[in-house]
Amino acid sequence: MSKLSLSVSVRLTLFFSLIVLLVTVTLSAVVFYQSGEKINQQISLNLMGIADHKAAEIQNVLQFERTNLLSWRASSVMLDVVVDDLDKRISTELNRMKTYYQLNGDLYVFNASGDLISSTQKGISKIKLPLAWQIREDYQLMSKHDLPFIKGSVIAHIAALKPPQLKTQGYLVITHSWDEIATLLTPTDSNFALRKNGEQTAELFTQNGVETIDLADDFSQKMLWFFGNESYLGSISKPITLGGFNFQVAAFMPEKLAREPLYELTKILIIAALFVGIPMIFIVILLSRHLVKPIKELTQTIRSIEDSNDLSIQVQVSGRDEVADLGNAFNRMTSQLGELFHKNMIVEKELEDLNANLENQVIERTAQLQETLQKLKSAQAQLVQSEKMVSLGQLVAGIAHEINNPIGAIYANMPPLEEYIDDIKGTVEIAQGCLDEAGTKILNEHLEQIDYAFVIDDLGQLLNSQKQSAERIRNIVLSLRNFSRLDQGDVKTVLLEEGIDSTLQMLLHQFKNRVVIEKDYALNQMVECYAGELNQVFMNILANAVQAIPDTGTICITTAKVNENAIITIADNGTGMPDDIKAKIFDPFFTTKDVGEGTGLGLSISYGIIEKHHGTLTVESNQDKENHGTRFIIAIPLKLAEDA
Repeated sequence: MSKLSLSVSVRLTLFFSLIVLLVTVTLSAVVFYQSGEKINQQISLNLMGIADHKAAEIQNVLQFERTNLLSWRASSVMLDVVVDDLDKRISTELNRMKTYYQLNGDLYVFNASGDLISSTQKGISKIKLPLAWQIREDYQLMSKHDLPFIKGSVIAHIAALKPPQLKTQGYLVITHSWDEIATLLTPTDSNFALRKNGEQTAELFTQNGVETIDLADDFSQKMLWFFGNESYLGSISKPITLGGFNFQVAAFMPEKLAREPLYELTKILIIAALFVGIPMIFIVILLSRHLVKPIKELTQTIRSIEDSNDLSIQVQVSGRDEVADLGNAFNRMTSQLGELFHKNMIVEKELEDLNANLENQVIERTAQLQETLQKLKSAQAQLVQSEKMVSLGQLVAGIAHEINNPIGAIYANMPPLEEYIDDIKGTVEIAQGCLDEAGTKILNEHLEQIDYAFVIDDLGQLLNSQKQSAERIRNIVLSLRNFSRLDQGDVKTVLLEEGIDSTLQMLLHQFKNRVVIEKDYALNQMVECYAGELNQVFMNILANAVQAIPDTGTICITTAKVNENAIITIADNGTGMPDDIKAKIFDPFFTTKDVGEGTGLGLSISYGIIEKHHGTLTVESNQDKENHGTRFIIAIPLKLAEDA
């Protein structure tokens, strides 16, 4: 895949646009951070002000009632509790005060015994002072509570009627409906929660009613509050204490609503960045094109030179900047290249002429050499026809024929090497006589390399390389063996034990009455193989085992299955073999028998057949131990591989 190629103009535009973008974003981020901090602080102050304001509203309502209660208990009318309001003055005064001050709740007066004397609540009489209203102080504010004779929850202000220097004569109580307090906490843009007497919970007023929430002392540490599926920012008022009643009001505003100024600031910054960034990018594009224009002109000139091969084309240069210097340098370079190109054409013409002359000389020289070689071939034919060369050919054939005979047999009747050399020299002289002066000169120049080295060196090597000849024959046999492995033959599925027994039956005449055969067949499984070739392996190994037992002995044959392989072991208790013999036992032509008694190919071919089955053929033997004998181990797969 080719890489994306961008022009210099585009790259400059992208580079400077990125710089403008980074500067704009950085400045916007600084402004946003500084202004955002101030906005967040203002949001927090606004929420705190809302909470304090709502707490102050509740405090004002309760404080108004407390002030009136304390002033009313000092009136002379309230002293009538001593005589249990016999002239009903207290009842009249209570109703007047409730009407005049538009009290939310009712007024109650109890005597020192706790009996109700008078009340603005209709339909009640003969009740005792509730336990919740029994106080030890001159004044106390009771928070939200319920009483059986009052419908709904109320807040109660209780003041003791106690003239100077006298004991408590009774109690004056003003109630305030809790629903009216709840109305003050009804959510509008914000939700409110009332926390009483430093408790860890508070009553949260929502559109769906009142619910209890956790409100720990570390209120300010919590950044966001979640009610339902919406997030809120929160703040709590300062604690307010009134007549033993302590409370705080927490204000919660939806985060989206609270952060509207911050969102507005973000929009303003984005719009400002666009107004600044877009013109800057447009200016960057124009500047990039202006800066790259000379480079484009230089590039176009280079392409024109490339297409036309006209080095006389010059770059139009204007100005004195670095690009102009580059254009001038390019013009100088093309001028120099033009001169060099002209000189090169002259040199090429001279080389062409010289090459033509050389070709003619080579043709002439080649013709002379061919004529000389033809005469040498004629001289060589005469040399071959001589009696000594015929004897030399017979000698070579004898070496190949006698390669397995004891070394030295053919040297007894061999003429001295000098006689062959003299005859070769005579043949060369005859060849020289057949050539003209030019051919004789060439022959003399190359005689040592062509004739003497060729004939004398080959003759010396031929007479002194019986070992090398044997090695060549060995390589030929190896090649034949490898070639034979390409013959796939017939693949059959057989019981190997049957092939072993058939082989033993054919060898019976060799070991009858002198070798005991012991069998332990544990394979008993069909094997896919070249059955005929494996039978040849069994024949070679069993025949060697029989011959390794000089008088009487035993041959043990075992078969088994190991993993997915068939294992055949053939062991005799014959004479065994030393390590140096064991190391060469599978080499072609290696034999420990006398000349003419064996070819030395049986085990080598057996080894190749087992390799063909992707198996292994190994031998174990130790001649140092008496009657240790030799053990051959064959391992082949149960199923023949596809490439075998």
